[in-house]
Amino acid sequence: MVLILAGIVIGLGVLNKEYIISLLQFKTGERSQEAEKTERKVLFYRHPMNPAVTSPAPKKDEMGMDYIPVYEEEAPAKEERKALFYRHPMNPTVTSPTPQKDEMGMDYIPVYKEEGGAEEVPGTVRISPEKIQKIGVKIEEVRRRTLTRTIRTVGRVDHDESRVFDVNTKIGGWVERLYVARTDEMVHPGAKLLEIYSPDLISAQEEYILAYKAFERVKDSPYPEVRRGAESLLEGGRQRLKYWDISDDQIKRLEGDGLIKKTMTIYSNVHGIVTEKMVIEGMRIEPGSLLFKVIDHSQVWVYGEVYENELPFIKIGQEAKILPSYAPAEVYTAVISHIYTHFGSVRHEERGMTEEVRTAKIRFELPNPGHQLKLGQYVNVELVVEVAANALSVPSSAVIDTGTRQVVFVDKGDGRFEPREVKAGGQADGYYQIISGVEEGENVVISANFLMDSESSFRAALQGMKGH
Repeated sequence: MVLILAGIVIGLGVLNKEYIISLLQFKTGERSQEAEKTERKVLFYRHPMNPAVTSPAPKKDEMGMDYIPVYEEEAPAKEERKALFYRHPMNPTVTSPTPQKDEMGMDYIPVYKEEGGAEEVPGTVRISPEKIQKIGVKIEEVRRRTLTRTIRTVGRVDHDESRVFDVNTKIGGWVERLYVARTDEMVHPGAKLLEIYSPDLISAQEEYILAYKAFERVKDSPYPEVRRGAESLLEGGRQRLKYWDISDDQIKRLEGDGLIKKTMTIYSNVHGIVTEKMVIEGMRIEPGSLLFKVIDHSQVWVYGEVYENELPFIKIGQEAKILPSYAPAEVYTAVISHIYTHFGSVRHEERGMTEEVRTAKIRFELPNPGHQLKLGQYVNVELVVEVAANALSVPSSAVIDTGTRQVVFVDKGDGRFEPREVKAGGQADGYYQIISGVEEGENVVISANFLMDSESSFRAALQGMKGH
C-alpha cells in the first residue's frame, strides 16, 4: 500500500515536470514569434484575392478581408542585371562587348537593359509625334536600286589629228600667182592653190612632148622593138610629171595642144580650212617646202578631263552629251573613243615649273556638219555612268558624313530613332550605295537628321557622364 502511494506521488511529479517544460516551451515560442513579428519589416500589403494589387498601408478589400502583409524576406530576390555592353567613360560612341580599361586606366562603364524596355544603343533619340511633325522628320525605306551618276566636266574642241594635211610641192621654182591669199579659207579637192614657174618643169614638159610625138610616129611601126622603145620613153616622161604632182588632166591637155606652159597650176587634193599659209607671190620655194596647212573640220575631237575617283566608271564606247555654253539647247551626242593612259600636267611659265594634275584626259569623236563647233571652243560634257546594279541604297540626305565615319538614323518605331554607323560605297545621283550597316526594308531618316545627330551626341555625352 505504501509502495503504491509512493509510485503515484512520483508519477505526479513526472507529469508536473513535463507539463512545466511544455508550458515553458509554449511561452518561449509565443514570445519568439511576437519578437519576430516585431523585428521583421513589412514591405507592403497585398490584396488577399489579387496579389497584383498592393497597398503601402494596412487596409481591407471589398469583402472586408484584411490585406496580407509582405515582409522583406518574402519579397522575390532582385534579378541580377546583365550588362549588354561596356562604354568608354569619356567617349560614349566607343563600346566593347567585354570589360576593359581605357587609355587612362579608367574602367569602361557597363550598360544594362532597362526594366521593361528594349535594348537601346547609346545616342538613341526619342521624339514625340508632335515634335516629329514640327521639325519635319521624313523617312524612306532602304531598297535595292540600279544607281547611276552624271559626271559633268568641261570639254575643249580640237581638230581630228587624222584630218590634218600639209600642202607642198616636189619641184622648186617661183610663185607666179597665189589663189589662196588668206588663212581660214575653205578649199576643196580640185581647187586652185597657186601657179609656179619652174625651169625643171618646163624641161620636163618639152621632153614629154618630144616623147609623145615620137610615139605617135612609130606606134604603127612593123618593128616591135621600135614601138616598145618609144612607148617606154613616153611612159618615163609621164611618170616624171606625176612625181611632181602633175595631174592626168594636165598631162592630157599637154598631149592635146602640145603647148609648153611657163607656169604649172598646183591644185588642192583635200577638203578643209587653210589654217596656216607659208607662201606669198614672188617667193622662191624649194622642193618639199610647206606651202599650206589644211584641217578638215567636218569631224572634230572633244577633250574632257575627269577626276581620279571617277575613272573606274569611265569606259570606251560610252555616250555623252556635248552642250555648247552659248547654246544649251543644242545637244550633240558623242562616244568616248580613247582614255589616255597618264595624268596631265600644267606648265607654270611665270614660276618655271611643271605641276602634276590629278585628272585624266578622255577623248570624244564628234561629227561637225556645217562647222558649228569651232576649234578651241569650250563645251559642257555630261556623261551618265552606272555606279552599281541592284545595290542596297539610301538617299544621300540620309547619310551624315563626319569625315571619319558615316551615320544614318534608323526608325525603330514609337518615336525612337537609333544612330547606326554604315559603310557607304559609291555615290550616285541622289543616293548612296550601302555596303554594310542597314538591312533592306529598314526605314532611315532623310530629313531633320542633323537635328537628331546633335540631340544624339548630347544624350550620349550625358549618358557617359552619368555612368562615370
